[in-house]
Amino acid sequence: MENLKNIEINPLKTSSSLGAVIVFLGIKNAVVLMHGSQGCASFDKVTLTKHYRENIPVYTTALNELGAILGGSSYLKAGVKNIADKINPTFIGITSTGLSEVNGEDIHATFNELKKELKESGDYDNLSLAYVSTPDYDGNFEEGYKNAILSLLQTFCIDDKNNIRNISDYKNNDKNKDNGAKDVNNVRANVFCPFSFTAMDFLELRDLLEDFGITPVMIPDLGTSMDGHLDENGYLQTTSGGTDIEDLKKAGLNNLNIIIGSSLKSLIAPVKKITGLDTYYFSNVSGLKNTDLFFKFLEEISLRKTPERYKRQKRQLMDAYLDTHFYFLGKNIAIAEGIDILDSFSEVLSEVGANIKIGVTTSKAYENLKNRFEILTEGDIDLFGELIESDGNEIDLVISNSNAEYTAEKIGVPILKAGFPLIDRIGHNFKHYILYKGSANLVYEAANLLMSVNEKLMKEV
Repeated sequence: MENLKNIEINPLKTSSSLGAVIVFLGIKNAVVLMHGSQGCASFDKVTLTKHYRENIPVYTTALNELGAILGGSSYLKAGVKNIADKINPTFIGITSTGLSEVNGEDIHATFNELKKELKESGDYDNLSLAYVSTPDYDGNFEEGYKNAILSLLQTFCIDDKNNIRNISDYKNNDKNKDNGAKDVNNVRANVFCPFSFTAMDFLELRDLLEDFGITPVMIPDLGTSMDGHLDENGYLQTTSGGTDIEDLKKAGLNNLNIIIGSSLKSLIAPVKKITGLDTYYFSNVSGLKNTDLFFKFLEEISLRKTPERYKRQKRQLMDAYLDTHFYFLGKNIAIAEGIDILDSFSEVLSEVGANIKIGVTTSKAYENLKNRFEILTEGDIDLFGELIESDGNEIDLVISNSNAEYTAEKIGVPILKAGFPLIDRIGHNFKHYILYKGSANLVYEAANLLMSVNEKLMKEV
């Protein structure tokens, strides 16, 4: 089915600038500077603050009418220097907006001039900068997220062609064969995860890789920057965790790249080219089948067997499927999410026996998911509601973000809230939806919602 609407009434997708901001918030001791009006930055900051319920260090160049018409290069330069002088971050991530892009000014040239000026002054030697073009009128959240990751790699990654670093070279090295890859510092992987991962997903994946003797460099690392911890130094005006710039510089000296998420598939070629490393892609690491494949990959890479704790978690997931499949039998589920959650959640719920009736997403890259859905299209939450209310589309459970609550309320079915934004839930970043344990959490949460409907119907009878 093709979406013929040319207006979004209740948007499901968000702007590319917001996606880039998220990436830069995953860098250690960082702030984000949005080159545009105060309103552009305020919208992103308010949305992120409501979602994470944390300090969001986002600032603006406060571009006004004069700067928008005649050029805003002086605003950008002054903004960076003011932040560097007053806050002293290690990293400033700069994003453009619709206002700063619309007059055709060469912001990238201004950025290069700024870097040269800062270097010549000698006062900002400890400051690193990255810039990404993210006009609000072009692209979406996922594209801004991807472009910001590429900007980080292009800016900082150093590729030493003489270094024996590729995992294939590493495994064939006699020294590493002898020690059996038992040293956790021996194998290092650059890991690229989608924004759909919660902070706990990031942390769980890190723990898993370390249990296999693989040191992960998460790019970005939202697990340590946006997990909601109190910093021992008190209130900070920068991020209090995240990927270290020094680790970004050494990304090309590691052993392999791991890319997870349907939205990041297009990163495979450029990441491989920039780092010069063997690159492995997984559309998702949820559900029984795909998690099995991921563990098999880790065994081959690390030369280690799967630890017993994860074998037990696999058995727990299988038991969760047995315990809950009755509640999913004959039930129709509708999902309106970004492509990554649409992929991973539909994978798990189809495995447990649910009928994935309707899917609405933010990307056209859904061709390989069509066999899971009766109806699948790109669109907004308004279209999602229209599809749900169409004849014959009886739905038992809705999965979407906070903006779809009215849609679920209107048809009287429960909603499992996930994705972005979640502005009416606390602690959602502590939820875990990947690997064996996270997949079990998902089926239990969904089954409990369906069970609550059955209990309500029984009371009414």
